[in-house]
Amino acid sequence: MSTAGLRRTPSAPDVEAPRRTPAPVVALGGLVVAVLVCLVLQAAISHLRIPFPTYAASAIAATCSAVVVTALVLLAASGRRAGSSAGTLAVPGLLAALVTLWPGLLLQGTHYYLGGISIDQSFRTQALARYAATSSLTDMNYLGLPSYYPAGWFWLGGRAADLGGVPAWEFYKIWAILTLAVASWAAFAAWRLVLSPGRAVLVATATAVVGLGVSSAEPYAWLLVAPMPAVAVIAWRAIRADECRLRSLALVAAAVYLGVAAMTYSLHAGFFGVYVVVTALLPTRGRPARHVVPRVRRAALVVAIGLVLALVVWGPFAVSALGQGLPRSDAQRYLPEDGAVWPFPMLQPSSVGAMCLVGLIGIVVAWNLRARLARPLAVLILLVYAWFALTLPALLVGQTTLAFRLTPVVELVLVCAGVLAAVEGLVLARDRWPVAGPRLRVLGAVLGVVVLAACAQGALSTDGDAVTEAYSDPYPSTGAPAVGAFDPSRNDSWAPQLVATVDQLSGRPASEMVVQGGPTQFFVAEPFHGFQQSTPHYANPLAQYEQRNDALKEWARASGPDDLLRRLDTSPWPAPRAFLFGRGPGGALGTTIVHDVFPRYPNVSTEAVVFPSRLFDSPAFARRDVGPWTVVVRR
Repeated sequence: MSTAGLRRTPSAPDVEAPRRTPAPVVALGGLVVAVLVCLVLQAAISHLRIPFPTYAASAIAATCSAVVVTALVLLAASGRRAGSSAGTLAVPGLLAALVTLWPGLLLQGTHYYLGGISIDQSFRTQALARYAATSSLTDMNYLGLPSYYPAGWFWLGGRAADLGGVPAWEFYKIWAILTLAVASWAAFAAWRLVLSPGRAVLVATATAVVGLGVSSAEPYAWLLVAPMPAVAVIAWRAIRADECRLRSLALVAAAVYLGVAAMTYSLHAGFFGVYVVVTALLPTRGRPARHVVPRVRRAALVVAIGLVLALVVWGPFAVSALGQGLPRSDAQRYLPEDGAVWPFPMLQPSSVGAMCLVGLIGIVVAWNLRARLARPLAVLILLVYAWFALTLPALLVGQTTLAFRLTPVVELVLVCAGVLAAVEGLVLARDRWPVAGPRLRVLGAVLGVVVLAACAQGALSTDGDAVTEAYSDPYPSTGAPAVGAFDPSRNDSWAPQLVATVDQLSGRPASEMVVQGGPTQFFVAEPFHGFQQSTPHYANPLAQYEQRNDALKEWARASGPDDLLRRLDTSPWPAPRAFLFGRGPGGALGTTIVHDVFPRYPNVSTEAVVFPSRLFDSPAFARRDVGPWTVVVRR
């Protein structure tokens, strides 16, 4: 037998073999691509002039997203191209385009993000505005208190808004959509460490379209949920496997994820921390108990590193809270309808529901066949249902587990499992019938495009309340909404005039002013501090919310201006230097306070506190009527 065909061509000593780009460099390059694509698309979309309301934006978004989904599916089907450096860079760009198009086009005519500046978006916008005004981890509302709400996402966004010279309430939309793009990149980068390139592309695409529907209102939460299934698989292998390549690096990656979660969304950090502990403690059939000890050590390392990283954001609050004996927080005293019933997305009559059902079947079937993938995903789902089950004992002590915030985890895990089960089924069919292989490949690609495009266009709707609020809420700068004119009957339309009046009468910087009352637009137009937060559930526990309510009622009962001034001067907290009152019958001046009435729904009640007008008949106060408001400023 001739050996000519086996001879190797000698390589010249002065010629170097081509080097592959390191995977971390390619991954970071994908992040850069995702950010650039998102920002360029947002800039381009902002120049469109699509009227509202209209279905034109949905039509454009549906067509563009179908094209992007088709490109992603074809790239996934190409196999090696998806794993090349060019493919690894192209996928984050395509995913960024997918998640930018829908919210970008639906909101192209407004500076607000989904939800405008109403309800939960009010405190989120206020938090971003606070960190646009300062780099310190101060409370978003109260003067002199450390931040309580996890500040990571808001601090970065606020600093970016300040650097770019964009008002924080405008930058919120840019930052939120950009976060969706980064979350898609994070999901792809994490799955790329677990799956083959083609499958990672498909799962990341499914993750992107699911995120538009289940978590677009909370982009900073989705930033953690999107890569969670893949990170859970990585942590499972690193903690439980007897032999794990790059175990130390995987453990550190899981710990960094936990720490970032603690800086950004404490509920997800707690949930993933429990997952890490459960991963270590779950027994393995046929293994002695002593095998649990090294697993516990690995899990402890992950949790310890995560806690150290969490102190970057939580350190100042932890020190102050320990000094006050850990005051109770009302943040968990909230139980909406979707938190009272368990989620079963696999039974929804939709394309996402069908994918969830396939995913559930796939996890059950693969429990023993592909244990290192199916089992960590199953544990994630079971932990969410356990979180819902814990709602009952939590209610007995006047709290909840906020389990409804984890519903996106169930839906995402099942969708990812559904994609993997469908691909596995296609591979098995191709192996069973090799002749039909090409046709099965085409069928799989067509089904992938149809299902993922359907999920994308069903995620957001032009008719949604969140979109309508983005167009109808007044701007802090003009008092007029994106669509329509200035409406004097709306109290929150008067924010620009209120800001100008307080600035003129006080002569002090907004950052030094504590103000009682007023719309959210007032507090995001300039960095004023509020004497009281809009609801106890957003309030810092260190602020002593109900005691402040009692103080307001005591001040309203003052015998005269001098008595009121004395009470303000002896306040245990920084007292208001400005009051924004609503005018009532007979010239009475009123402000509204809010009480927690959990477990009722809604979980708050309001109470009007009336200040007699005579309390401000003193040269110590300046008073001016502004529309339906009366502004009183202490000189």
